[in-house]
Amino acid sequence: MKRGFLICALIVLLAAGAYCGWRYYQAEILPEQQLTEANEQQEQLFDAIRPPEESSQQASDGEPAAPENPLADAEAVNSDTVGWLTVPGTHIDYPVCQAADNDFYLHNGFDRKPNYGLGCPFLDYRCEGDFSGFNSIIYGHHITKQRMFADIAKYKDKAFFRAHPTGSLVLRDGIHEIRFFAYLTVPSTAPAYHAVFLTDGERQDYLDYLFAEAVWSTVDPAEIHTDMHLILLSTCTYEFNEARGVLVGILQ
Repeated sequence: MKRGFLICALIVLLAAGAYCGWRYYQAEILPEQQLTEANEQQEQLFDAIRPPEESSQQASDGEPAAPENPLADAEAVNSDTVGWLTVPGTHIDYPVCQAADNDFYLHNGFDRKPNYGLGCPFLDYRCEGDFSGFNSIIYGHHITKQRMFADIAKYKDKAFFRAHPTGSLVLRDGIHEIRFFAYLTVPSTAPAYHAVFLTDGERQDYLDYLFAEAVWSTVDPAEIHTDMHLILLSTCTYEFNEARGVLVGILQ
């Protein structure tokens, strides 16, 4: 009798252990494996379509040739491509897409296929696709192992901010520098995500708000004008529920 009870208890314990192991695998190990595989596949694609650093082509008469579209390879894979964002000193070196909404590229990769929530950096659908508007908001997930936009959160540290003050954005007409000047930690519903401005006064109010909310800013507010083109890089941070880290720069 006692021996039978012990055997039953052992079976129950083994079953419970197996169930717990299965739950852990499903909740922790499998998602990480899927993310890693999706990230590796996407990185291989990016390596094949990354824009050239510069063009040295010349026309037959020795004059500089008309510049080619540096995004041509990326656009051939995905016509939603609007730019290529690079931030030296971070892992951020990605194409930027723009869809008809702000949901599609939260769940789908650059190849437009679901990729286990890795997503792809994307420009807010309300912003000008050629980055000619007053502000352009680019979103990316904060993924483990510093994937996607996770490194944006590093800019909360002032020393890191000062050591990595610039980025670049490749557009169809060439490479543009981004000069970062502020970092914010805000809710997902914050005014930082306002994207439509009708008057110069609204644009100035927005600039005043950015400087008032900034964790750090590295320029005098008087240096930033309403006729400039802002770039905001946004990702999840985890200081509070729905916290977002926003790195703000000027597109040169």
